[in-house]
Amino acid sequence: MKLLFTRIGMARSIIAGLVALLSVVPWCLAAAQTSSADKSDAKEQTASGSFVSFRDGRLTLKGKTGPLVFEQVGANYRTFEDNENGPGSKLVDTVAALSHVEPGAVFQVNVAAREIRFGLDYRVIGTFESYRDGKLNLRAADVPPGFVQKPASNVLLTIDPIIPVLESINGGDYKHAGPAGTFLPKVKQGTQLTARSEYDPDIVEVIQIGRPKRGIERYGGQTRATVRGTFVAFKGGVLRLQAKGITPLAANEYDRLINLRIPGHVPIVESIDGEAYQPASVEALKTAREGTIVTVRKVEEVILEVQIGVARAR
Repeated sequence: MKLLFTRIGMARSIIAGLVALLSVVPWCLAAAQTSSADKSDAKEQTASGSFVSFRDGRLTLKGKTGPLVFEQVGANYRTFEDNENGPGSKLVDTVAALSHVEPGAVFQVNVAAREIRFGLDYRVIGTFESYRDGKLNLRAADVPPGFVQKPASNVLLTIDPIIPVLESINGGDYKHAGPAGTFLPKVKQGTQLTARSEYDPDIVEVIQIGRPKRGIERYGGQTRATVRGTFVAFKGGVLRLQAKGITPLAANEYDRLINLRIPGHVPIVESIDGEAYQPASVEALKTAREGTIVTVRKVEEVILEVQIGVARAR
């Protein structure tokens, strides 16, 4: 009987220890399951997120639902860095490259293939094949010497018909050409375009056609999409906001005072006391009180609309 109680006590101690371990590092266990690719029958596993850190072989990303941690990342992984000046990616030394990545860069980790792809955002550059029923078919663009196609061959992307299309004509700055559902059916086969997403490779946020001569400044953690913040000032056509990115993944990576030049043709709407947005004029910005919530719907440097106040969901 004494032996029985002793064994029961030992079992309780082991269970208590396991419970305590789970309460401290549940995400470590989840990450270990995510990064396990030793079985021969393992299916392709990919995980995406924005870069947090790389230290002592541990790669940490900020995923949609929390931290993603990959252990023992080094020469055992092939790493591809996106070509920021065109299509393709370049094979780089994993440890050297990850040791100098800026926070906010977008990563895709294919654990089964032991491959990493990263860049300042996610994009697919290719030539237009077709657009039908919300599906965009692209043929991956040819890449310059020293780069590899990532992705390769034909790519089928799901496109929300309301996302904006930006167009550069004869190297001019991007202009808003219209929503994808209206514009893409008119695109000629063979036209080169870019499907881009700032943080989430699973969701295309903008389509770009053409290439402006004037480049767009980029840096890790930059929000090139919609921003919301508190009103600071509006003078000489320049709106100043203490702003934060709307995208949840950008919540802790973009919080700063920004200046946005608001062109005269940009629609301005206003919500008073949470009511529906109503058309307003630039005078509403001139008379806005400091601290008023203002939302600027934008993609890259193209401003689509300015919203003063926040309308309650109906």
